[in-house]
Amino acid sequence: MMINEQVNFVKLLKSAATFSVAALFGFNSIAVAAQPAAPQIFWASAPVQSNDTVLLAGDNPEPVTAVRIGRLKDSLATTAIPPTASGEPAVERWQEVKPVQASQRCTKFIIPATWKNGIFACRVMAGLTASRAVLVNAPDPWWLQADAGDIATPGGWLRIFGRCLNFGGASQVALKPASGKTTVLKATHSDGYSLSCQVPMNLPAGRYNVSVHNGFGGNAGWGAADTIEIKTSTPWPTQMFNVMDFYGADAGKEIAKTQAKGAPSVDRTQAIQAALKKAEANGGGIVYFPEGKYAMQGEIKVPPRTVLRGAGMGLVTLWWGKGGFALDGGSDVRRIEDADQAIPATLMSGTQFGLEDMSLYLPREYQTGITTGDGFEMHHVRVRVDRYWVRSGQRENEVAFRLGNNCRVTDCDILSQGVAFMFNSGHDEIIARNKIMAGKSQFALERSDGVIVEDNDLVSLDPTAYINLSGEGRNVYYARNQHSSFFAHQSDFSWTFDGNGGAYFGKIATVNGTQVTLDKDPTYPNWAPEQHPLWRRSVLCIMDGKGTGQYRYITVNTGRTWQLDRPFDVPPDNSSTISIFPFRGRVLVIGNRFEDAGWVNMGYGSSFDVVCANNSLYRVGALLNLGLREASVHASWFIQYLNNDLYEGQTLEQTTGDLRNPEIFSGTTTRYAIHRGDHIHADNSGNINIGGNATDAIVEHCTVENAHSSIVAEKDTAGVLFRDNSFGRGAVSRYSGSGLDKAVVAGY
Repeated sequence: MMINEQVNFVKLLKSAATFSVAALFGFNSIAVAAQPAAPQIFWASAPVQSNDTVLLAGDNPEPVTAVRIGRLKDSLATTAIPPTASGEPAVERWQEVKPVQASQRCTKFIIPATWKNGIFACRVMAGLTASRAVLVNAPDPWWLQADAGDIATPGGWLRIFGRCLNFGGASQVALKPASGKTTVLKATHSDGYSLSCQVPMNLPAGRYNVSVHNGFGGNAGWGAADTIEIKTSTPWPTQMFNVMDFYGADAGKEIAKTQAKGAPSVDRTQAIQAALKKAEANGGGIVYFPEGKYAMQGEIKVPPRTVLRGAGMGLVTLWWGKGGFALDGGSDVRRIEDADQAIPATLMSGTQFGLEDMSLYLPREYQTGITTGDGFEMHHVRVRVDRYWVRSGQRENEVAFRLGNNCRVTDCDILSQGVAFMFNSGHDEIIARNKIMAGKSQFALERSDGVIVEDNDLVSLDPTAYINLSGEGRNVYYARNQHSSFFAHQSDFSWTFDGNGGAYFGKIATVNGTQVTLDKDPTYPNWAPEQHPLWRRSVLCIMDGKGTGQYRYITVNTGRTWQLDRPFDVPPDNSSTISIFPFRGRVLVIGNRFEDAGWVNMGYGSSFDVVCANNSLYRVGALLNLGLREASVHASWFIQYLNNDLYEGQTLEQTTGDLRNPEIFSGTTTRYAIHRGDHIHADNSGNINIGGNATDAIVEHCTVENAHSSIVAEKDTAGVLFRDNSFGRGAVSRYSGSGLDKAVVAGY
């Protein structure tokens, strides 16, 4: 190796300003001039395969000349040690490729088509100066959930969510205690974004560091997740308290009163309260409802560790009402005569309780149906609204269930005239395999933090019904749900992010690690003053200037002083413009079917790190992500649309930057979007559109079949790459738009 080659090699590995080559190679001292600041990478698009374009978001002070890439060796993974930032990855071979598009804030390059899929290391090169190596396709765990919430029990389950958790092979999960042997588990199921495994029955109690391996990269292919506590849970009491025991020797006669067809409902309030009192004295238990109809007056307060269990969903009805229960033949006499009387503000409440195998009929006019507290479970329960045909004509706001943390709702059949489920805090929820009909929203996802919504059949009963992640929320796995609308073409939203409002937009006075001092006083909205917990669930984004494209979570705020969860990779300076607003992101929308919706939004206002993959859309107006610049400035960054199918209608699949209110902010709110493998079918005449002033977007491997459809770049966009897309026969236009001359178009 020649001396010049040795010096260059050191520069590549260390990216330092000055080196003493003698210390490394034993030669006479050679002074090396200070080098330009090294390129920085703070986000890489993934998952990718060979012949896919990788988007690297970062900061490149000097022009990018090449990207140095290598595939990690796939040796047997035996040690659960995540790669370190300073470590040199063990690759099969390094290869330099020319970026297909590069700017100060973004580099795009293609994984060679001849390479096998795997984990790829890459460095951005600016002349002889290199960035640190980042790993593309390495497991990127975002959060985890377990059978007992924050705790996994021996013999229970553990699920991990994020990116690149599986590529069709054998994924593994490593549980490493503070001392002792690491336990490696095989994944039992994974779709690439969710991974499940069983916890061994003999695993010792304790706290474990969790790591994930997707089958590639050998020991360097481990990705660190969070920690989990393994602990045996204390079972709830199982002693049974029969509601009808209240009637003693007459219990049989009383049960028979409500079993005959057309029999009136009998007020069982005293009997229910007596059984609940017994369960409370016992420290919990099972309050059992034999077959029949049970009229109830007032609020049911369920003691902790108590389950209300019926003889069956179709056999037991609990009704908050008086008089006759069923309609009388075809007569309309009783349609609106029964009036709700003395309805409590909450029909049922408690913490750590459950409902099983019964039907609940809520009164027509209630405020909150059930407030659950933490640790609520509901299985095989039908929920209906008494006299639901009496509609106000307006969208209604009643809430059927207000959920605390660690709640489970499965295999239920639910109707709600307002919101079916609202999360009081939204940590560790599972809502699965239910049919849910709602007039306003099936789920108010605000305040989410670890929510699984999967395999549900969802029907909207009002033209303006929607599912909304508003306010703030994070860590949502929304998978294999089916959406439909009772009002079909008149429907509005099906799924959306939403929300405006912020605390600050402007410059920074100083940055010291994780502490940021604002240049001016923050301005809070009236509904969220300085000490509102919303601001400790918010985010600081660098919108322009040095460090653009980075965000950090807020942990503390006092006056102009704000504390971040970790330092910036590229610290901002006095050229930087920042925005502070509620965080909405780390959302996985996977394998759903959306029908008859005005919008399916992966961003409206703020959204970060969203993957929308393998979904089917029928008669949907728009598939959209849009950062806003209104009263406050909100970013939509790192949104990936992967392998979605769009059928029937005229769908606008769009990444767009808000052009309104340039006097507030003239820059873009929407950056770093991927549209890959999406398919607009022949019965859909929509377009794929990069619009407004969106910056750094890729449209790749997409298929547009309809002859009137095209892929569009609008005039104010920048950094747009169209590559390897296919079009139907007789297409009027392929690529179009007044911004096409600035875009890179390749591979068609």
